[in-house]
Amino acid sequence: MRKHLLLLFFSLFAVTFAFGQVTSSSMTGTIKDAKGNLPGATVRATHLPSGTVYSAATNQNGLFNLPGMRVGGPYRVEVSFIGQNTATYDQITLQLGQPYVLNATLSDTGLELKEVSVKGTKNIATARLGASTNINRTQLATLPTFNRSVNDFTRLSPQSNGNNGFAGRDNRFNNITVDGANLNNTFGTSDALLPGGSFQPISIETYDELSINVSPFDVRQSGFTGAGIYATTKSGTNDFHGSAYTYYKNQSFNGTQAGDIDISGVIAKSSQKTYGFTLGGPVIKNKLFFFTNYEHGESTAPGIAFSPNGGSGFGGTSSATPVADLQTVSNYLRTNYGYETGGYDNFPAFKNKYNNLLAKLDWNINDKNKFTVKYSYLNGNSDQSVNGTSTPNNGSYTYTATSATGVVTPTTRGSGGLPNARYSRQSIAFENSNYGFKNLVSTGTAELNSRISPNLSNQLLLTFKRNDVPRTSKGSIFPTVDIFDGQGNNYITAGSDPYTKYNEVIDNTTTLYDNLTYYAGKHTITGGINYEYQRVGNSFLPGAAGSYIYNSLSDFLNNRAPIQFTYNYSLVPGVDQVFSANMKISTLSFYAQDEYNISDRVKLTYGIRADQPIYHQNPLENPQITALQFPDLNGNLKSYNTGMWPKNTMLFSPRVGFRASLLENNSLVLRGGAGIFTGRIPYVFLTNGPSNSAMYNFGAVATAAQLQNIKLVADPSTYASLFPQTVGTAIPTSSVVLDRNFKFPQIFRANLAVEKNIGNGFLLTGEALLTKDINAVRMRNVNLKTPTGILNSSPDMSRVRYVGTGTNNAVQAVDRLIYPNLSTVVALENTSKGYSAVLTGQISKRFDNGFYTSVAYTYTKAKEAFATGGSTAAQVWAGTANVGTSNDVELGNTAYYVPHRVVASASYRFNYSHNAATTLSFYYQGQAGSNPISYVYNGDINGDGNASSDLMFIPKRASDLTFAPYTATVNGVLYTYTSQQQAGALEEFINNTPYLKKHRGEYAQRNAAFLPWYNRVDANLLQDFFIKSGKTTHTLQLSAVVQNFTNLISRYWGIQQIATYNSPLTYTSIDANGVPSFNMRQLNGKLVTTPWTNASVNTTWSLLIGAKYIF
Repeated sequence: MRKHLLLLFFSLFAVTFAFGQVTSSSMTGTIKDAKGNLPGATVRATHLPSGTVYSAATNQNGLFNLPGMRVGGPYRVEVSFIGQNTATYDQITLQLGQPYVLNATLSDTGLELKEVSVKGTKNIATARLGASTNINRTQLATLPTFNRSVNDFTRLSPQSNGNNGFAGRDNRFNNITVDGANLNNTFGTSDALLPGGSFQPISIETYDELSINVSPFDVRQSGFTGAGIYATTKSGTNDFHGSAYTYYKNQSFNGTQAGDIDISGVIAKSSQKTYGFTLGGPVIKNKLFFFTNYEHGESTAPGIAFSPNGGSGFGGTSSATPVADLQTVSNYLRTNYGYETGGYDNFPAFKNKYNNLLAKLDWNINDKNKFTVKYSYLNGNSDQSVNGTSTPNNGSYTYTATSATGVVTPTTRGSGGLPNARYSRQSIAFENSNYGFKNLVSTGTAELNSRISPNLSNQLLLTFKRNDVPRTSKGSIFPTVDIFDGQGNNYITAGSDPYTKYNEVIDNTTTLYDNLTYYAGKHTITGGINYEYQRVGNSFLPGAAGSYIYNSLSDFLNNRAPIQFTYNYSLVPGVDQVFSANMKISTLSFYAQDEYNISDRVKLTYGIRADQPIYHQNPLENPQITALQFPDLNGNLKSYNTGMWPKNTMLFSPRVGFRASLLENNSLVLRGGAGIFTGRIPYVFLTNGPSNSAMYNFGAVATAAQLQNIKLVADPSTYASLFPQTVGTAIPTSSVVLDRNFKFPQIFRANLAVEKNIGNGFLLTGEALLTKDINAVRMRNVNLKTPTGILNSSPDMSRVRYVGTGTNNAVQAVDRLIYPNLSTVVALENTSKGYSAVLTGQISKRFDNGFYTSVAYTYTKAKEAFATGGSTAAQVWAGTANVGTSNDVELGNTAYYVPHRVVASASYRFNYSHNAATTLSFYYQGQAGSNPISYVYNGDINGDGNASSDLMFIPKRASDLTFAPYTATVNGVLYTYTSQQQAGALEEFINNTPYLKKHRGEYAQRNAAFLPWYNRVDANLLQDFFIKSGKTTHTLQLSAVVQNFTNLISRYWGIQQIATYNSPLTYTSIDANGVPSFNMRQLNGKLVTTPWTNASVNTTWSLLIGAKYIF
């Protein structure tokens, strides 16, 4: 069967639509005369700014198609036929990826437009099938963009959550291209939409149009289960045009009042500056055009807000670490090792700098061939703070605390980590322990559009993306040294960040598309081929410089044995910086489709797509892991081979879509469709396998016996002989394995919408969108036993738990793990659990006089069985909040949905004299909170090894729980909290939290609570001054973008609350009968009673000013 399908696809390879990869627009329609459909009529469309001409003759059914057209306009369209008057239409504008429909009738008296009016109803002239949003050049230039990023415009989609999540799905499941070049954050260690870290890989000044497609039933669009986001950049025209611009903001451009709270004391000195220019024009008029952009930006902001005890106090937050101890450590390292720690007070501001470059050429070879080539480049550098609390390689260690009476209490941290952040009220790190990111992103596109014959056209597209992200060190590379104070708190950190040496991500993509279009009467038959090759490499050796932990300053200064030593080193001979994750994968795709114009009012599209992943090189097998046996999903024992990627399984995506004009004047349209969409996952999930296999590098943790002979040395390889040097002889304590049957994500998605032109240019849309998971991502710790106990905490008496055999009934590794010497062995698998439903109502209007507006309301319900947030498989597994263990299948709300959201935008241009004009634009978003909240315990109440994923039981009365009295020292003050005080605080916390109050006596649900509804308005003011320069007019444009504009009007408006704790209860212990004890958490010495606060710079207004000279 597969062979037959492949044969079909190859036979249809000669026929595909012109914008299979969305880089352009098109025009289609039917030309008639008084007798009916008119074959042989000539349709000639001219892009007036560039003189680019597209022409076609109507076929025997009167149909014409103009593919591969420039986005935007204006266009002039001329329709002619022998014996008829030529009809001309002006001011036609084309949208990215949306065919423009022009149906017309020629007669002796001229042309009568039957379907659309060119002026005033442009938005209904496009023939979209599914849920989509287009943002044109005018909107990009006028709507508020405080961050000058694509994110400020993708939020305009009604199906968005406002942060690049669409239809309730993870924003890393989107697919974004610019001029056809893949520009995804493919590796996925962050939730950013684009590569480049904190920088935009392409300046917002260069974008011509954006298109956000949530349900395109066109099989040519793929690579996502969230949304497909497509962008094109500007091109040159027959006139020289350009701009020089600058933007600026600093700390004084922020509000200082969040309601009744004055936050002026926490607004630190900062600045942001941007400079750039654009220039485009003809090389040869009507023939060859260029466009270029250069942009430079830099910003400064306080990176470290802590000052040591006895220090300057600069930064506003004091730490308990004494200045004298920091000075002693710095001098000791300089004298004995020649290492400069950098400062420890009055920390310099963090700096970000970047340079953007873009160059583009458009060549009208002739009327039948158009060629475009584009290149973009980003070079960005950003300062970062040293890692917070993590220690390399998950190694355990034991520290001691000595009481005032001389009692020494040992404490073991089983999975590593520090009690306090390295910069905190208890700890200070030196300046040279910080690090930086270097972001290098380049893209390239070469596209040839050809009209081979009246019935055949071709699109050839070659693109690449290169994304390289190495880390840089502030000082010279030196082992990380964490020093405890002898009382159980880490308080000094020196040396390099533990995760910086040999840390680099490489994400390269090359794609080739070759598409043809064949028009056969009322049918546009489509087929095509797409080949994508990706190399995803990650060099990550935690502790490559060595990492030491000392129990006290005295131990460190006297060169006593550390309480932990970890070291990560390459096992590949001659290669120090080994890329343990070095995946090379291709996707070969075929598609076939028929676009059937049943009539000039009804169109049906149906087709199928096949995507074949091809893993090119298997990773190395660790035979020690392969020899282990773990239960599969059915409980049967199986082994996992780390030397094999998942099977190369072909995935099919059939789809059907339709569009029907229900009334003759096309004022009422019904559209929709259904089909399967195949996407991709963050590739870090896959590369976690070889990265944690101990076949490329080994993360060593010294044993207690080895520690006695270890001293601080600058070169950790001194102790390499203590650890395994031969691959395949050791098992890492934490590993990731891949199910051979794992498949890339697939969803079934259906869409139904009604569009009604209600007069005066108003378009009313009602839309329903349903998504059902077919292959979703699941993470399962296969080393985890099935729990045998039940919690005994009336009325919470149904939660499963592991029964502990340790001191005070603590759960030991042997109690929960199949192999106690290992910790997590996370398997990457699939599940079909999960769905979302999205309902949208929208009204929009566009005027020719410069005004446009849109208002939409969206209701979303989205469920998933397993969370997908996180940059490692272990984080994803641990991040699924459940009542049961993190292995259990429990359907819960996704972290990316917003149940109720209102989004609106409006802009109006006032031309009040010959010398000036003013444009006012607004963006509004109203929704419940920003991210959904899961109320969990702080602690591992069920014993599965995860300390922050157990959903809390909401007691009917706080007094039903057992509270243990405790003390806490905050800023040198000792506080004591009785059981009664804690019960009273919890009661108050529940009463102050609407979700908890409503659901007393129940388990809290995953991502079910929200912060209060908030309203946010962003505004943009553009003031244009017109300057005559010969026969042309130049413009000086001053701009002011206000984020959270209403807060500028009133300090009580635009306030977005921030959660204090989603884990108010700390699980402390459990008795022999299974009854748990708790502590109510405290914040700044007070027991927590309020669920949120509004004291944040992010809740106030901010201002960005700019100046642009346009010519």
